[in-house]
Amino acid sequence: MKTVLLVVALIPLLLKTCLSPNEASDRVCLAEVAGESIYLDEALQEMPDGLSPQDSASYIQEFLNGKITDMLVYQMAVKNIPETKEIERMVENYRRSLIRYEYQQRVLNERFKAEVNEDELKEYYEAHQNRFTADRDLIKGIFIKVPLNAPNIDGLKKWLSDLDTRNLQQIERYSVQYASVFNYFMEQWTPLSDVVGDVPDLLSKGSALTKGGQTVEVTDDAFRYLLCVSEGVAKGETAPFEYAKSLVANVMLNTRKTAFIKQFESEIKNKATEDGRLILYNKPD
Repeated sequence: MKTVLLVVALIPLLLKTCLSPNEASDRVCLAEVAGESIYLDEALQEMPDGLSPQDSASYIQEFLNGKITDMLVYQMAVKNIPETKEIERMVENYRRSLIRYEYQQRVLNERFKAEVNEDELKEYYEAHQNRFTADRDLIKGIFIKVPLNAPNIDGLKKWLSDLDTRNLQQIERYSVQYASVFNYFMEQWTPLSDVVGDVPDLLSKGSALTKGGQTVEVTDDAFRYLLCVSEGVAKGETAPFEYAKSLVANVMLNTRKTAFIKQFESEIKNKATEDGRLILYNKPD
């Protein structure tokens, strides 16, 4: 049914395009540019899934227009810019670069171990902490937003000042009853701006809020905002391992990939020297 709808939607487009009687295959030709054909299946290969018949027809029309423009400009360029040794050299260098890159990727996929364990990550992090600084103010804690007329605020502040198991339970029960927002992130490093971004009076305090063991309170016309910070790291300081772990993994893998490729290239040179394919003359000392 989908195919039928697509064909129906494309009828106006196909009526305006060539259906060459001399075409040896059964491919649908949409246009010819100086004898070079543009086919429907070329557009269909790149067309995103899930488009309606009308959107599919529009996509194919845009593809056709772009292809025609590209071909015409290229043909004009060929006429006006003759093949030169410089262009040939650039094309050949680009071709060699593409082939070399594809081969290196294949070797990496087949031989490179693209994984690191937790101990390796921690060891690398400890040895290179200066490379992993916090890009934002980070905190762990609790953020609560309650109406100004909410009861027992003094009790809530007392519980926040001593976050043992019993007090955490009290805070949770209180928040279920009275809080408009209750954000518990004691176990996860969280950017300060993600927590208090909607409270300008808190956000403006910036890195001062990353000092652990404090509860900061601000109010507006309708609400009271309480931010309890158990731990914090200011922007520019060493990022906690838990927060930086994904970055550490990326840096480690990229470093190992670079070393792997260099070793691989060295092995190729050594092998070429051994079997006589590489001969160095006037080798420097």
